[in-house]
Amino acid sequence: MKKAVFHILFILLYVAVLWGYNSSQDFTRPGDYPEGIEYARATVVEVVESDVGADPDYDYIRIGKQVLRMEITSGKYQGKTVEVRNFVTRTTQLEGRVGTRYILGSYDGYFTANVMSYERSGLVLTLAAAFIALVILYGRQKGVAAVAALIVTLLNVVFLFMPMLINGVPAIAAAILVVLLSTLYTMVVLNGLSPKSIIATVCCTLCTAFAGVLAWAVGRFGGVTTMNTPEVENLLFITENTKFRIDNLLTAGILIASMGAVMDTCMSIVSALFELKGQNAAITSKQLLHSGMNIGRDIMGTMTNTLILAFAGSSINLVVIYYMYCMPAISLLNSDVLVVEMVKGLISSMAVVMSIPFATFMTTAVIGGKRASISE
Repeated sequence: MKKAVFHILFILLYVAVLWGYNSSQDFTRPGDYPEGIEYARATVVEVVESDVGADPDYDYIRIGKQVLRMEITSGKYQGKTVEVRNFVTRTTQLEGRVGTRYILGSYDGYFTANVMSYERSGLVLTLAAAFIALVILYGRQKGVAAVAALIVTLLNVVFLFMPMLINGVPAIAAAILVVLLSTLYTMVVLNGLSPKSIIATVCCTLCTAFAGVLAWAVGRFGGVTTMNTPEVENLLFITENTKFRIDNLLTAGILIASMGAVMDTCMSIVSALFELKGQNAAITSKQLLHSGMNIGRDIMGTMTNTLILAFAGSSINLVVIYYMYCMPAISLLNSDVLVVEMVKGLISSMAVVMSIPFATFMTTAVIGGKRASISE
């Protein structure tokens, strides 16, 4: 209970610090920043008109237009009823029925309004609550610590990494700092300030930095950078007249993406070797080294699959398009979008593989020669 209270107090204090840091940021908004728009939740109370039907070319898609009467359920216009024209197209599947909840946007106090999206925050919060409950139910105190570590990591990525970029801090340096702080906090809350935590933190930071160096080298000599991504035009536009540099943003993204898998691998190996030493204080360094490498090989087989499949799954739409167009290998293997995704997956997987000998050798060097039982 005391640890849970400590985690909550720490997160509240950390949020306050980050809030203060972010509130002091001042930067030029993008030229198309939507000044004056208001957003509110709304629920459909009546379908006034609707001619939505099946698309003649795709029977699983519905298209048409509607007039919906909605009641605003949040903000200063809560309780107000508005009529909204809702256009249901192939790419905006937002058909409404009585009870459907939307996010509305308006520039004129909801005399007129546009449907922006479905209201899904309740669904997301329910899933998040279920996830947190599951982690705490299974992990108990460790589960509380894991949730706290996740929250701190997310805070670091959004409210520390982004302001540093805005202030002109190089993306790679900012990413390494985020990796270091997030890894250190995660390891400490899970295992205390112990040799196990320190070893895992150092291994994770070094191997993630290795991924960053490799990503930078690939970008430098292979032309795989942020400039080759589909978002580059938007990024250049929104960062005009700011200190924000996007040239190494892709590399920083690979660093952050690698962090989770590398952290998992490092801690798995370090924890296993500490457990072996704790169970058998007479185990030799050679035996520890051999055991660590064997454990690492098993982890490697599944973790690299996980990373590659994660990137493949996120690019499945692209894979389908390329497959249907029967693109030749010479074009496919040199296309910017596919190469970027492949580089992300391969470099992250290489960082995981490198973390195995790093964690094994470092842990063995620290505890291998000790005869006494190891305290976590």
